[in-house]
Amino acid sequence: MVQPTPFERHLQEVAQQAAKDPAAAFARLDDLYGKSLTESDVQNLGGLAVHLGAAGLGRYDDTVRFARRLLTHAAVTPDAAVARSLWRGMAVALTCAGNHEEAANACARGVTTPAERLRLAIMTAQTLAARNRAAEAVPFLKQAEEICAEVPGDDKAVADTAAISVTLARAAEQHVRQVQAVFVATARTAAAAFARHGDWRSRHRSLYLLGKAWLAAADPAQALNVVQRMMEIEDASGGGPDERFHTAALACRAQTIRGQAKIAGAALEACQDFARRITDAPPPAAGGTRTGVVRDRAGFVRDTLAELETLVTVLKHGG
Repeated sequence: MVQPTPFERHLQEVAQQAAKDPAAAFARLDDLYGKSLTESDVQNLGGLAVHLGAAGLGRYDDTVRFARRLLTHAAVTPDAAVARSLWRGMAVALTCAGNHEEAANACARGVTTPAERLRLAIMTAQTLAARNRAAEAVPFLKQAEEICAEVPGDDKAVADTAAISVTLARAAEQHVRQVQAVFVATARTAAAAFARHGDWRSRHRSLYLLGKAWLAAADPAQALNVVQRMMEIEDASGGGPDERFHTAALACRAQTIRGQAKIAGAALEACQDFARRITDAPPPAAGGTRTGVVRDRAGFVRDTLAELETLVTVLKHGG
């Protein structure tokens, strides 16, 4: 049985400590540096530094400084695989820090093959996601998606990318479900409040928001129930083309999700009819200047129609 080296034992201890006290674990990296002997030791230490310093703590400058120190280690051969790995870790930290010029320089030193480009892209995405910067991670995920086609399927970089991507996707799925639940709950509360307070237009707008929440939660049946309530308000209060446009748009989206092409098409035609009437009618009472209201309303109608027309076309003809 192969016994772990002193470095490997200490590395394992620090990795375990990182789960409880990442700052204290990060402080022990200098001690680990003194115990590292081989290129493999240095590579493992560099990976832990990025995991702790950049992803865990957001201490990007400290992570970069430590990576530079690792590059001077006696076991590291300049421009060899381990050195390039350290440069890629540095590029990740520099990118997260917003130092894009130095990140590009580090990338040039750390990337020589498509597989290494893939590793850099997915590492950067993973680190940004860990720092709750998911939107910034998206461009790097798109890069990784494109690069996958250039890397042989049996390359470990592809397997690592698959594992990291699945983990990120599962975390995103859970977040989406939480956001959907919050969206529906807040929209339902708003609708309940406006049912007791406010004029009929306020109630109508709150229901439109609730309908959108149900659509975001992938529940078109509930959205169509909201459509019915909106139509009842319109009939009872003399709703004009603005209100009816919103209702028809909500119905069109719901029927599109349900795959009901004919009904969705009819709802789209209603939207188009109401849109023409809106352009000829004065805006309903609202805050701000009349010019601003007209401009905002026209832009909303135009953008909504364009989106609905695309949805219905795809549903009917498959793109």
